[in-house]
Amino acid sequence: MQDAAPADGGLALSLRIKYGRWKYGFFGAGNTRSGFRVSETRFIKWPCKQPELEGHLYVLDHTDLPVPQIHATYMWRGHLAIEMEYLTDCVTLAAVWYELTKVQKGQVVEQIARYIKTLRALKPTSTQGNKVSATSGGPCRDMRVSTMNLFGPFDDIHAFNRCLTGNTTNPDAVTEAYGNAVFNVHARSYDIRFTHGDLGVQNILIRDGKVAAIIDWECSGWWPEYWEYTKAHYNEWRCPNFYEMLRERVPRYDEELTAERELWEAFNRPLDQKEWEAS
Repeated sequence: MQDAAPADGGLALSLRIKYGRWKYGFFGAGNTRSGFRVSETRFIKWPCKQPELEGHLYVLDHTDLPVPQIHATYMWRGHLAIEMEYLTDCVTLAAVWYELTKVQKGQVVEQIARYIKTLRALKPTSTQGNKVSATSGGPCRDMRVSTMNLFGPFDDIHAFNRCLTGNTTNPDAVTEAYGNAVFNVHARSYDIRFTHGDLGVQNILIRDGKVAAIIDWECSGWWPEYWEYTKAHYNEWRCPNFYEMLRERVPRYDEELTAERELWEAFNRPLDQKEWEAS
């Protein structure tokens, strides 16, 4: 895993980005900037946070998943920038799903299921243990929990569960506020698995009807074993048929998905809430 501190981007990076914006245009959805293409083969993802870099590098070092190569890191305008391989002639699965043939759809789903299996086979170190954390053991990133801020790490899953329920520690209060599904799931123990954390159709790149890359590792890290399954459904509305097919090819956590959907409805992004009250 790359250990060197990010270089100061400075004027040189600013000029490369200015040229890239002039030549290749804007990258991002709506008003959200995701980065800049700066040459035929390079893309600078910005702004980033440390968990994304850690997870991306970890997957490059420990798996054969199709992930863009990382060439350099910088600090630019107060935020981490990651210079990586730009993959040409690719579109997101969200953009092309309905144009794929039935056979191509099946092949794509099989590829994704195989990649999930590979990630789940990665083992946490003895020092990681049962912690819920980013790849290197530090604070996590996940828009399901907080829109902007890093949070954690958590000593165990039960500490993480308390975060999801607004620091509610009283079991009866959990049931009253969020229902039996949440209470039952949060009472269980789970293994920790390495997780992409946002494996939706918007983060799967397709070229010639096949998966070319898995991108956007900002939510990656060590999470409860069900988290990949439930988080993949977070934006299920984009291509519901894809998720229907994926459910038939990966370990299912349907009770956990039911519980998470209850929390998405009742108390999504708990760390964005103004106040917490311990019960």
